[in-house]
Amino acid sequence: MAELELRHLRAVRAVAEAGSVSRAATLLGVSQPALTAQLKRIERILGGQLFERGSQGTKPTDLGKFVLNRAEALLADLQALVVTAKERGQADGRSVLRVGSIPLTMLGGFVEHLHLRATELDVQTWVEPSAPVLLKLLATHRVDVALLERFDGIEPYHLAGLTVRTLGTEPIFAGVADGHPAVKDDVIDLADLADEEWVLPPPHENGVRMRLLAACEAAGFTPKIRHYTTDAITARTLIKAGCVVMASASFRPSGGVSAYPLRGDPVLADMLFAMRANDVLLNSMDELFRCAALAYRHVVDNNPHYRRWWDSHPEAHREVDAALSDVTESEIVYP
Repeated sequence: MAELELRHLRAVRAVAEAGSVSRAATLLGVSQPALTAQLKRIERILGGQLFERGSQGTKPTDLGKFVLNRAEALLADLQALVVTAKERGQADGRSVLRVGSIPLTMLGGFVEHLHLRATELDVQTWVEPSAPVLLKLLATHRVDVALLERFDGIEPYHLAGLTVRTLGTEPIFAGVADGHPAVKDDVIDLADLADEEWVLPPPHENGVRMRLLAACEAAGFTPKIRHYTTDAITARTLIKAGCVVMASASFRPSGGVSAYPLRGDPVLADMLFAMRANDVLLNSMDELFRCAALAYRHVVDNNPHYRRWWDSHPEAHREVDAALSDVTESEIVYP
């Protein structure tokens, strides 16, 4: 009987991440027929179909989800073995803390607080626009802490083997040029943006894409998505040209561009703090989370509209409040 190999697990994972066999083949550097044949061999070994094709692409079956969950653990263990062996061979007596994050304004403050409160750590950062990819980096020991937002389509296997805490739930604002006619009393009705051109991150890097589309549909329109970028400078120039972007609530108004809340908060995002459940650094999780909470709380004041929202929604940031229960308002500053 044929045996399952690590390369088989990597192939299954690639198909799941890419959403199609053809894209997975490109990522793996093999032909589509070769990967299709390999996938059929894997399914014979495992005794069932791992993927089904539909209008939304290739999706794992129940068996596929089970295999992916176990595959992640096995591949993570293998990566951990490699990383740990290297660290033992290159140890210099100082612990390294590798912080992974999606692009967030709080990241600099987090690093500053770590430098102040955890001086024994050599802090390194890795910014990754895609939240699912960031979780892969965490699971495979390439980063030790991850800051990300809960993304559309998140499944239990994405968080398998991780300990996750919620920094807070925050609204997605709309970034527009100053003086935009949709702004009324410092709030925007989503329906008033029906005729605007939108600037969004590429779909694979946009964690709230489906939530935005659903909110626009509920408001009676389909957004005109004309531009894709994750570059803030490019996005800002497009906003000045009359476009609209999804903006972080902590976006600081400047250069003729501001971010305003959408009436009724139709799109919300959970900001997550994650570590590996079996990591030795887990003993320091409370202090690390506290540093993240300090940085997160600080950026609330970047935008006065967000500060008002924050004050009126205490239920959205209970864990941050608990972590900072003995910290005064004046202490919530960069070190």
